[in-house]
Amino acid sequence: MDTPTPRIVFPHSPTRFISEAERQQRLQAVKQGRPPGPLWVFAFGSLMWNPCFDYDQREVAVLDGWERKFSIWTTLARGTPERPGLGLCIEEGKASCKGLVYRLLAENEDDDWQKLWDREMVSGIYRAIWADMTLENGKAVTALTFVVDRSHRQYAGGMGISEMSEIIAGAAGKYGACGDYLQSTVEELAKIGEDDTYLNTLLAAVNRCREKG
Repeated sequence: MDTPTPRIVFPHSPTRFISEAERQQRLQAVKQGRPPGPLWVFAFGSLMWNPCFDYDQREVAVLDGWERKFSIWTTLARGTPERPGLGLCIEEGKASCKGLVYRLLAENEDDDWQKLWDREMVSGIYRAIWADMTLENGKAVTALTFVVDRSHRQYAGGMGISEMSEIIAGAAGKYGACGDYLQSTVEELAKIGEDDTYLNTLLAAVNRCREKG
């Protein structure tokens, strides 16, 4: 079955990768602002089922004031320059974002910092911040969190479900189909008791597009 051709035209040129010097500059800036104590990392997408680091504790956490959205263009991981997909991010909003937070092993921190940076800090669409969140047991932790930079040229916010579903249904990249990524996100959230209406509605629309061919 052929994938549907979206009506939406990607408005920009292919992804611009930030330089290694800029990546390391950003890394050092984030490290300088690190709070005392163990290194916690918040996962809202693929880090939930495919973490790239070693950890000794994993907890369900809620980040208030941020919302999970498919609002970034992806031309590598889940799309191509000719047929881009949409990637997941979190952006400031009125709701909250439920995910997983990992406490990293202190002895492997240097390697794990680099693994995280290699994975998340590629184009600069994400900003790394320290954010306060609440665990299920009520404890508060401050975790490294990657949030979207709305001024970046890959930001794709503002589209409706219909437009987004056509793009996601027809896109695939280095790490597989864009729709499969959405499906995996919904499945992982279900495991932690999160029923995300936005993602469920989007997934249903994507599946309808796929069925139409």
